[in-house]
Amino acid sequence: MANVAIGLSKNLANGRVMRAIVHEQDLVVWRSKSGALSAWDNRCPHRGMRLSHGFVRGEALACVYHGWHYDKKATCRYIPAHPELEPPETIKAEQFSSLEKGGMIWVNIDDQLIEPSIDENLAPLRSISYNCPKKYVQTAMRSTDFSMFGREQVNCAVTEKDSAYWVINFKEPEASLHLFFQDLPNQSCTIHTMLNGEHCAGTKKYMSYILENLRRMAEKQYEVATL
Repeated sequence: MANVAIGLSKNLANGRVMRAIVHEQDLVVWRSKSGALSAWDNRCPHRGMRLSHGFVRGEALACVYHGWHYDKKATCRYIPAHPELEPPETIKAEQFSSLEKGGMIWVNIDDQLIEPSIDENLAPLRSISYNCPKKYVQTAMRSTDFSMFGREQVNCAVTEKDSAYWVINFKEPEASLHLFFQDLPNQSCTIHTMLNGEHCAGTKKYMSYILENLRRMAEKQYEVATL
């Protein structure tokens, strides 16, 4: 399967943990104190607790249930109830390929991750969740007259890079909005968005306004389709 964008780098600080879903695979994604990124199966090998409820201890992730510590190779290195015990190497979580590029976190759960071909100069805008499948968002993007969002002279073109990466190029304001789609369970999706470099607060606000309006349109279309 292809690489999947699962979040903006800026939203996962050092020493923090997040949960992600990729093709129905439940993941824990975390950064060590030094900033190293990891993506694992979101299940502690001990009792099955979600590791995304855990906490970072230096360069290890600790399960919230019994405090078992797992290093960056996902191997258990410390059991608080038996501090003198050296845990067997077989106690480890399942690892998946992950990396960062262009201010985005990428995961591939089936194959070795290939570095995405995206512009390194993109600047993060926001991630936004939609209560509908991505096809309804993409349909709304194809059919929308963007001038209805408050600027009469808006002129833009939608480019489909692939099924999960689209770009809207605006002439006024002069900006490119990059959208990375992440499919989620329960007929929903998240879109992680970037801009082509730094823009003023007014442009960022306008792009967020467009994303919110696209959400209302797509969710309405989905609601009508499922009646």
